[in-house]
Amino acid sequence: MDLDPKPVTITFTGRAARTAPMTWGQRSIYASIRWLGDDAWYFNLTRVVEAPPGTREDQACAALAALLARHEGLRSSFHETDDDWVQRVRAEGATTVHVTSADPSDAPEVAHALAARLAQHTFRHDDELPVRFGLVVAGPRSGQGDDEHAGTKVTHVVVAVSHLAADGWAADLLKRDVERLLDGSAEAPPQWQPVDQARHELEGPGAARGDAALAYWSRTLEAIPHAPFPPAEADGKPDRFVKLGISSRALAVAATVVAGRCGVSTGTVLLTASVVVLGRLIGQDRVALELIASNRLDERSRGLVAPLAENALFVVDLAGADDFRTAARRTFAAGLSAYRHAQYDPQARDRLVAQARERHGGGTGLGSFFNDMRIGRDWAVDVDAYGSLDAVRALTAQTTTSFVGSWDRQDATWFVSVDDADGTCGLYLMADTELVPRHRVEELLREMESVVVEAVAG
Repeated sequence: MDLDPKPVTITFTGRAARTAPMTWGQRSIYASIRWLGDDAWYFNLTRVVEAPPGTREDQACAALAALLARHEGLRSSFHETDDDWVQRVRAEGATTVHVTSADPSDAPEVAHALAARLAQHTFRHDDELPVRFGLVVAGPRSGQGDDEHAGTKVTHVVVAVSHLAADGWAADLLKRDVERLLDGSAEAPPQWQPVDQARHELEGPGAARGDAALAYWSRTLEAIPHAPFPPAEADGKPDRFVKLGISSRALAVAATVVAGRCGVSTGTVLLTASVVVLGRLIGQDRVALELIASNRLDERSRGLVAPLAENALFVVDLAGADDFRTAARRTFAAGLSAYRHAQYDPQARDRLVAQARERHGGGTGLGSFFNDMRIGRDWAVDVDAYGSLDAVRALTAQTTTSFVGSWDRQDATWFVSVDDADGTCGLYLMADTELVPRHRVEELLREMESVVVEAVAG
């Protein structure tokens, strides 16, 4: 698609410039960004906002300038000094908005294509804002200067943001703020900013919480099974790490039914299925995963545009758990403990992992992950429409498989993630094909689906 976006400059002004250490959440993702280097665009997030009818280009640009003023993380740069990793907030500045034209009927498709383009390059975090903006306007733009386009009608606003400035929750906050800034319903800017979060983590209750989490990691690392994945032949493909996904209404329905019966969330149901299948694969009753914890625990953190997510260390033993209800309840208890201890200095955590690796001859049993990306959302499914196991089983015939991508390297061996769309469960697995052959990736996704569907019978 030939987008040919035109640059428009906007300026922004916020409160005074500030400097602080990076937050724990920023440090956690920054370590991965450093490791991936030029491939770190993999972590970028995008959101597309449909503009209210009649929105002018100058109004949309003003909304984006206001967005930058509201959220200090969007106008920060990130640096490695001799002493620490730090964030520096700019009080004012300018950035580019990429404007492209589209026929109204094509505008949604063009907007998503523009979002993908803006996100496909890694941010230069030491000298570039960690966010890029785009606008889709109806019909051609005439004239030469920005002022001549002020009245051009905008159909969509596009935001591409670095994971160093936002996690999935924060990206949704940005989308909501753009919507409210466009329609005039925006509330007062949040007072709690990343710099405040960083200082909270250095002293008082925040620091104490981090110390308790590190103590939990130290204890739990000793309970992790250290057996590796069973040996397997790679498929010989040039891209070692492969990610596939299934879109399954059967899984959404079954997870909703089973969650109600077991008294747990659908996320716990899907985590249990992942644990069961991974345990079968490695031949272990005890399974260790790192769960992605959102860490949005109070009102101020729920309004903070910054990455707060960190890894929660989860270990569960399913020995003797002969039914899904028992497995789910053990998973729930282990998950609760893991999530409770998921705020900490990730560099201190890395030192604990390195010490455990040394004690255990180079292995830690880590490298497997689970991430429920729905962030509190759940499927709107009418479970009463599927009153029997056979009816739910029949839905599996509608399940589709998709290839998401492949990479030469990743810092995970096994990574299950969950998303939703219109009452359908999106379940994804990224795996190292030197340990899990490519054809097995789809089979394992189907096996997770089957575990939950068959649990409906219980």
